[in-house]
Amino acid sequence: MFDMQNYGDLLFPLVARQRLAPHGIEIVPVAPTGRSAGLADAITPIPAARMLSGEEDFDAVLIGGGYLIHNHPMTFLTEYINDEVSDWASSALWLGATLAAALADVPVLWNAPGVPHVLGRGVHPFTIAALRAASYLSLRDRGAAELLAPPPDLPLAIVPDTIAGIGALWSSQQLAAAYRGFLERKGANRTARHMTLHLRDRSVAGLDMAVLAAKIDAFAQTNGLTPLLVAVGRNHDDPRTANRLAKHLKQPHVLLDDPLSLCEMTAVFAHSALYIGASLHGYVACVAHRVSSVLVARPAYRKFAGFLEHTGRSEDMARDWDAALDKAAAKPAGAAPPISAEVLARLDEHWTRVLDGVDESGRGAGARRDFLRDVLRMGLDNRGPSWALAPFLSPSGSRPIRRDENA
Repeated sequence: MFDMQNYGDLLFPLVARQRLAPHGIEIVPVAPTGRSAGLADAITPIPAARMLSGEEDFDAVLIGGGYLIHNHPMTFLTEYINDEVSDWASSALWLGATLAAALADVPVLWNAPGVPHVLGRGVHPFTIAALRAASYLSLRDRGAAELLAPPPDLPLAIVPDTIAGIGALWSSQQLAAAYRGFLERKGANRTARHMTLHLRDRSVAGLDMAVLAAKIDAFAQTNGLTPLLVAVGRNHDDPRTANRLAKHLKQPHVLLDDPLSLCEMTAVFAHSALYIGASLHGYVACVAHRVSSVLVARPAYRKFAGFLEHTGRSEDMARDWDAALDKAAAKPAGAAPPISAEVLARLDEHWTRVLDGVDESGRGAGARRDFLRDVLRMGLDNRGPSWALAPFLSPSGSRPIRRDENA
């Protein structure tokens, strides 16, 4: 969802560009709308309808990452409702993208997306057809594979979330300059050691914010830290949630609820003394820069355990804020271990497979033709809509996706 202001979503094109541009590949993000996300270094996408119109000339389609493989109506975004794309916004980015690739006869490559839920039976035959049309199929964790349940004869790679490569996006000098600029912009103490906190509404649902703030105040005072609240997702109401906590804090604190860029947010994560939060990609950015971190898995989505399994850091997951503060207190002083060379090597292998898929454009042509044939046949057999998947499988009967589930 590259038209949403959400940290992780907007990083995926930057990571892909950093990996693929040296090989002469230009990344063009596609989103339900062509709206800018409003951050200086986020790439403005083209709308999905333009991708499907036949007017765009492209050489491959890269699907993901993020919690992308579902067809729930995206009714929590006013912009999507106003632009009349909320019903098909999510499925346009994988089913619609597969259709666009098949019509253009170019490779479909999966960039390790996630799967939030089991897809309904009505979607299943179209999903299988889309999976078979992919020249390279990857998911970001075993939980996603269990939910998607691809046919056993399909080669499937389980790849760490590609944001684990964020350490290569900006130099230490760039991040240091962005951090200095942030502190100056906020009038913050330049010598303070920050405990960076991210709260998503799902992670504090039902909690008394005054009580949570008191616990954070006590932890910060005991450990000589200044709370720094980072709102990574405007479209997920993160600024409002951060402000709800901030008004109860008694200790001096800093609030980043108006980020200027992805680099600025990454700089804040990279220069933290400690991270405690509910953002997976906030956690990933911190561990990539060797910041001691605790991931608040409330609720415990499979993507959390999946990334921690890849990196061997299951002890970093806490099921609630009390447990998170306890885990943080028990962490050893100093920098955290780096992301292992094994994880980074698996990402290298993933991007090599993506490059191979782009270069070998003829591979999979038969599967793409089969996709078009199967979609047409299923429509004629009254097993579902066919042309343009009408549109991308009508979500009637599907429950709308909630704001927190698209995190």
